[in-house]
Amino acid sequence: MLRVSSHPMCRVLINSSSCTLLRSTRHPLISCCSCAFSQDADHSTTSDLPQRARAVICGGGIAGLSTAYHLAKLGWKDVVLLEQGKLASGTTWNASGILGILRRSHFRTRLSRMSYDLYSQLEAETGIQTGLHRCGSVNIGQTKDLMVELQKRHANAKAWGIDSELLSMGDVHRLLPWIRADDLEGGLLVRDDASVQVKEVTRALAKAANDRGVTLLENIEVKRVVSSGGRVSSVHTDRGSIECEAFVNCAGLWARALGLASSPEVRVPLYPLAQQYLITKPIKSRTLDGNGPFVRDMDSLLYIQEHSGGFLFGGYAPKGKPVFEEGLPLKKDSEHIHLPDDWDHFRHLLEGFLHRVPQASDVQFEKLYNSPESFTPDGEFIIGEAPEVRNYFVLAGFGSLGLTHAGGAGELLARLIAIGHTNMDYWPVDVQRFSPQHNSKAFLRARVKEIESIHYRVAYPAFSHRTGRKLRCPPLYSRLGQGGAVFGERMGVERPKWYMAPDDTDEFAHETQRGTFGKPQWFGLVESEYWACRESVCLMDMSAFTKLELTSLGNEATMLLQRLCPNDLDCPIGSVVHTGMLNERGGYECDCSIARLDTNRYFIICPTIQLVKAHHWISNHLPPDGSVTLRDLTNQYAGLNVLGPKARDVLQKLTTTSLSSADFRPFSFKELNVGFATGVKAMTITHAGEDGMVLYIPNETAVQVYDALLEAGKDCGIRNAGYYALRWLRIEKFYFYWGEDFDSTTTPYEIGRDMRVKFDKGVEFIGKSALLKQRQEGVKRQLLGFILEDHNINTDLWPWGREPIYRNGQHAGMTTCSSYGPTQGKMTCLGWLTNRDADTGQMLEVTPDFVNKGQYEIDIAGKRFPLKARLYPSQLGAKQPTHG
Repeated sequence: MLRVSSHPMCRVLINSSSCTLLRSTRHPLISCCSCAFSQDADHSTTSDLPQRARAVICGGGIAGLSTAYHLAKLGWKDVVLLEQGKLASGTTWNASGILGILRRSHFRTRLSRMSYDLYSQLEAETGIQTGLHRCGSVNIGQTKDLMVELQKRHANAKAWGIDSELLSMGDVHRLLPWIRADDLEGGLLVRDDASVQVKEVTRALAKAANDRGVTLLENIEVKRVVSSGGRVSSVHTDRGSIECEAFVNCAGLWARALGLASSPEVRVPLYPLAQQYLITKPIKSRTLDGNGPFVRDMDSLLYIQEHSGGFLFGGYAPKGKPVFEEGLPLKKDSEHIHLPDDWDHFRHLLEGFLHRVPQASDVQFEKLYNSPESFTPDGEFIIGEAPEVRNYFVLAGFGSLGLTHAGGAGELLARLIAIGHTNMDYWPVDVQRFSPQHNSKAFLRARVKEIESIHYRVAYPAFSHRTGRKLRCPPLYSRLGQGGAVFGERMGVERPKWYMAPDDTDEFAHETQRGTFGKPQWFGLVESEYWACRESVCLMDMSAFTKLELTSLGNEATMLLQRLCPNDLDCPIGSVVHTGMLNERGGYECDCSIARLDTNRYFIICPTIQLVKAHHWISNHLPPDGSVTLRDLTNQYAGLNVLGPKARDVLQKLTTTSLSSADFRPFSFKELNVGFATGVKAMTITHAGEDGMVLYIPNETAVQVYDALLEAGKDCGIRNAGYYALRWLRIEKFYFYWGEDFDSTTTPYEIGRDMRVKFDKGVEFIGKSALLKQRQEGVKRQLLGFILEDHNINTDLWPWGREPIYRNGQHAGMTTCSSYGPTQGKMTCLGWLTNRDADTGQMLEVTPDFVNKGQYEIDIAGKRFPLKARLYPSQLGAKQPTHG
């Protein structure tokens, strides 16, 4: 029965039975799966469960089908895909068909382009028309801050070869006469954005995969994945078991539950939220041919798409609504999972649509669709090999961007499985970027409420999540909070960004955290901390760093590190060596400082974000005979950085061990008694280029040592400093950080660390052959420092990272991060420089002469500023810093 529900601005047609869980609603964009694939039934699915396969993929959505298809293209014929319901009946079924090419990062833009190319080539390969249409999109902005972001995106689009154009308010109205534009600042037209027919894409993928030998099986539930000897060995289903070499979890909403059901458990941190969109009936007052660009009204968290003479519109909630607290239903119980209509939760989108499209005030609504979609703690999807078991791969958690990213991500994952590596770094979406605590159900339910709208909110730099906080609190957390710390979080660890002064008001503290693209409110606070680090002494909590211990009875630990590292780890006891751990292509898998504590005992410090990755990399290379032991000590020690020219004087008051520069040289290790604490591990490396040392203090004595240092340093003006001050210090000295400036595709030669490669140490370390080849051929890209000229920090927009760099008018690279440098009084950027032939596109060698003879500019939201390229920081003038 249909009834009419009154609305202040429209008449809404509602199905009165929508209060129950809908099981088999026919979707307007993809017919029910049994129908969608019926004409291809002979080649799409079979019913026999094989006893063994080379790879088993769980999940028949676009992610699973793309992975299967690309594995087959790479020569893996013995691939089996298992789907618990019908193919494409999970979150793929609910996709709106929007394919946005231009994303905020180059990595995700490349993935989107890969998806576009895949959907395009499938038409020729299978004869199935995917409905791929380059319709374009218009992103409209109601606020000046959003227009700044759109200007930044436009600048990146030009650098990345994406066809885009900035629009005025009048341009928007002329291009889209059916929307209200008088409250807009402007917009961005992206002509390369597209739409597809989801049903046809999945049909084509299924046919293409099957034609290449992939076995597709429906209505089979995967119960658990079993391992043997640390590797995947078999997959247990409700119809029997399959032995396999590799398993791929593409289970979408069910990926986390499947991970927990595996042996050992595999962490896949994602959680479902309700996602809604609505389809209207045709609008009689205006002809809409369905070929126009779709609209993103990001301030309203709303997207609008022409559809069958009317509109399809939906979007994101300011506060997401988690679903299925009691557990996920099985797709075998229904063709689709559809949630009850929730008009209260949809209200802000409805009001936004009616405001933006005045002619829709009396339109009738065809249907409201409400389906679950899974989100991760940071809003990025998950890909890669699980750290818990070898050859267990994950591809899930796309949020609402599965259609956009899964096609390309499937190709990326297939290369990782078949070849062992990819042609692009995927750390921003790597499954290993999460800590074990991130998989807590309670945490996920709290965090994803904030995550749903993350891709539509203004992307202010240095953003901090508000929900799911205090996941990992270091030992000094309460003390630092009492000292005025304003906390951010990294890998779930609370760490101070900066410190408020004792007389600062709560209102000012709140104001310092307000997003901005220009000079931030916290500028003066961080500047005072910076100068204290340069001129006196500061305490900086470094507890978040990853801390590992490697030991053996004989020389096995030393020989392992000699193989893993290009630097020489057979060094004197008490030495600290900064080194990478490289892959076979010479790229950094880990970046670490290693102290030799004893003949066969090493203390390894890695970046916070490498908590899982570093442990996983080393574990995978441990000798099988058990002669080397690796322990994670991260949660056993607090880290306290005591830095500045007076740091040694203050510390000397609390220990009888001589801390003079002659007795305790830079890049050295000693075990100290400090105050009441014993067994404090001290390393004379501050990660800021300043004198001092980091103390790794047993947790139970960390507070006493911290209090004692504050008391001992009173006469020297000791104070706390946060990570933003550290950022200023390290960027000004061109200290490059893994995960921010470089990644697993980067070699030591490309970041000026060739002095940390020891070819003559007598050990064939991993990556040696690749580095020897690169040393002979020269580098085709270089990570450099750039000094910003003719830039006013008070009135001009700041560079924050991901800005295009131009050399002699030609795009030549991108910044990775930036900061103000008080010593020079200028902004300093770190960024990549390439040498590409303008005519042929060939990558040429980047030489010092090439660097020094160019004229450089940076594009900040459409405005270009001159840059000076520097191979070495001005205040040091040498490659090897005096202090670490």
